[in-house]
Amino acid sequence: MFGSQSWEGDDHISGESVSPDEKEIDDVNLVEKRLRPTLKFLFAFTTGAFFFLFPVQYQGQTTIPLDILMSYIESTSLLAVEVFALLVLFAGGIMTTISMLHFQGVITLNERIRDRVQPDYWQTSKPFWAFRVIAVALGLSMFLGVGPDWLLADGIAGVSWDVLMITIVLVIPLGGIFVNLLAELGGLEFIGTLAQPIMRPLFNLPGRSALDSAASWLGSFSIGYYLTRNVFDRGGYNKREVFAICTCFATANLGSVGAVAAILEILHVFPVVVALYMIATFIVAAILVRIPPLSTVPEEYIAEPDPEPQFTGTVTDYVRFAFNEGVRTAEEGESIPRAAINGFVDGTKLTAMILGTVMTIATSVLLLEGYTDFFEILATPFVPLMTILGIPEPETAAIAVLAGAGEYFVGATVAVGASLTTKVFVVVVTSAQAIFFAASIPMMVDMFDDIPMRFRDLTLLLILRTALLVPIAAALTHGAAVAGLI
Repeated sequence: MFGSQSWEGDDHISGESVSPDEKEIDDVNLVEKRLRPTLKFLFAFTTGAFFFLFPVQYQGQTTIPLDILMSYIESTSLLAVEVFALLVLFAGGIMTTISMLHFQGVITLNERIRDRVQPDYWQTSKPFWAFRVIAVALGLSMFLGVGPDWLLADGIAGVSWDVLMITIVLVIPLGGIFVNLLAELGGLEFIGTLAQPIMRPLFNLPGRSALDSAASWLGSFSIGYYLTRNVFDRGGYNKREVFAICTCFATANLGSVGAVAAILEILHVFPVVVALYMIATFIVAAILVRIPPLSTVPEEYIAEPDPEPQFTGTVTDYVRFAFNEGVRTAEEGESIPRAAINGFVDGTKLTAMILGTVMTIATSVLLLEGYTDFFEILATPFVPLMTILGIPEPETAAIAVLAGAGEYFVGATVAVGASLTTKVFVVVVTSAQAIFFAASIPMMVDMFDDIPMRFRDLTLLLILRTALLVPIAAALTHGAAVAGLI
């Protein structure tokens, strides 16, 4: 589990001999600031950044324009969204089945059909093939409202279908439009250059990873994954960097934290909760990237390596270099409409690939939480630890933290009725856990199968994250209480 060979691939490119260029402003060939590429970069950057990086207040919550767009689509045409989700589920199950039968020699696809179906894209393991096929039946049952009561209950179908499936089927294709504008037309280079002095020394990550992190916090972890996958495929990240970004920074988005805060009736201390959550996330990330298993993942690339240049200079130099890199990329990139269309198409394909896996595993986790004492039994040994840490309702806190490993909303809402201190502690921990079985784990395993991310490695990282988060969140919560902030 800990050895670096576990993640190595014979057909992947070693990063041992890859070193980024070191540049100062005098070493940079500044592009001629022609009007067309400059406007192209500025439009693509401001549009992409506005829709999924710009925080706004909407109906009493902090969210982003993309979330507002999704809410509008849901409220005006929910049936159409549900039909689209069902079609995407069917597409994923059918395309995976065709691909698997082709690779097993049961059927033979000619070259013309292979070009259209792209069986390599849909190929997966037999368990994940089964997940995608089972999800078709689950989705059809939940969509039609036909099936056993235990499956159609609000706590099961209401979360798996109405929340997770509908959110994912909107957020990835729509988010793909704006992610692609940033990734293709200079936004990635611009933000990456500016964030380099922070991300590299603190987290051993390229500055461009700040964009992935912001996408997760202000948009969705699925958008963050999509952006990371996009850069990974271009040679912009190696395996270690991808693993670190996805497991350390793709935490709960601010909209979800706000929704849980509203459910727990702690919106009056929401800014404090967000501050504690961000501090806890940064502390844990700075620790985890320096210890196994993350430190043992090889620095391999799956495409021609394109490491971020190491730039040194004044703040003004950084801004000039960042703007130069953004305009240069925009000039070389495709048109804005084509980048947007390609982002939507790629996002829809990715959704079809992962939606069935998430559906099946999420439903299984929710059934365990809803109809068994699994999480309560599992939480029993941790009650004394919560008592030692001074959490007012230790049993509630222990159950919430462990349930959060199953599904973020389930874990956080366990604390309904608890004291303010317990609520804040639970929200901070569950928001920063980043890895949970109902969605993020299956999504990472399926989306990054060429690293590969495996259940056992992600489970180990979840345990390590939680073990670090619990005392850190307790200390931060008590500190905020002593300071009179909560």
